[in-house]
Amino acid sequence: MAHGKPKGRPPEAKHLEKLLENLKEVERLLEIHTKVAGSDVGAKHKVEVLNKSGIVLLVACWEAYVEDLAGSSFEFLLRRAKKPSFFPTKVLNMVSKKVREDKDDRRVWDLAGDGWKTVLRNHQNSVIKRYIGNLNTPKPKQIDELFDSLLGLSKISKKWSWHKCKPAQARGRLEKLITLRGEIAHRVSATRSVHKSDVTQATSLIDRLAITSHNAVNASLRNRLGHSVWQEYQYQHTG
Repeated sequence: MAHGKPKGRPPEAKHLEKLLENLKEVERLLEIHTKVAGSDVGAKHKVEVLNKSGIVLLVACWEAYVEDLAGSSFEFLLRRAKKPSFFPTKVLNMVSKKVREDKDDRRVWDLAGDGWKTVLRNHQNSVIKRYIGNLNTPKPKQIDELFDSLLGLSKISKKWSWHKCKPAQARGRLEKLITLRGEIAHRVSATRSVHKSDVTQATSLIDRLAITSHNAVNASLRNRLGHSVWQEYQYQHTG
């Protein structure tokens, strides 16, 4: 299924560029925090609301990023595909099962001609709605199932590792971050105080999760296409 390698260097990833743009909103909150409370060490008063807002924004950035990464990678495969077999067998089995189980027997004709592309795109929309919809949160389990359902990429969260952090630790940190976001979003108050350091550490976590997820998807597409779709990235600590 490999195709010829394109000339030149692989393009930069727009989903990562969008994430960096969104994270500027969080950086702005931290700037306001410093302006209001100063940069001296010690407890800061009456600015915790900025820290809470930062946590809520960070999880929103992560959720948008996951959806962008999943959507752009699936769309790339769909544009390159000449026939359904271009997609992983597991994905095709999921799609065909939906068609077979539909009570309207006429649905089978949706696959005629290039109709299979529309059926696959509908599959994409339903999967994203299911795992990144309003009633769900971008936790490790949902993200694993999302990329498995769209790309046949099993357990993407196993790729979440970096210096002194194993995948299980990364998943645990993300779970805690999303739990904290939930407390803030649904009850305003959290079970503990939210500090500026929580925001900076969570920002670093999202950066690392985004890059390792991007590289995992890029590698998966490279194995199927025979060339890299995007550039590969490495996390650079600037703090």
